[in-house]
Amino acid sequence: MEIVPKKDLLKDRYGNYYMVSYASKKSLTIVNAAMYHAFNQILDEELVKKVKAKYPNDVACGKYFADLVHEQIEQMNNSNESGTIYDIEDVKKEYDLHMKPLYDDSFHL
Repeated sequence: MEIVPKKDLLKDRYGNYYMVSYASKKSLTIVNAAMYHAFNQILDEELVKKVKAKYPNDVACGKYFADLVHEQIEQMNNSNESGTIYDIEDVKKEYDLHMKPLYDDSFHL
């Protein structure tokens, strides 16, 4: 199993998805996938335009980022080159996982 950072996703038994933000030989740093997308976009007019173009009505910010994960999953399911979704329990057998907490003061990806 070779996990590719910023491409592959991990899924837990509750249906949550995690992006691998960093990988070494036997260790992975993971973060909730919607939070990963949220922390990699600047809140500016361009983002507001993208959101307004996508949704006919006002939506919560989190909806947009959760939908980005859903679109990523759909793309991964329809293409062999878009990354792989791994079961987090299978990954734990081969890697040490370090999960970035959602409210970390130094939340850098």
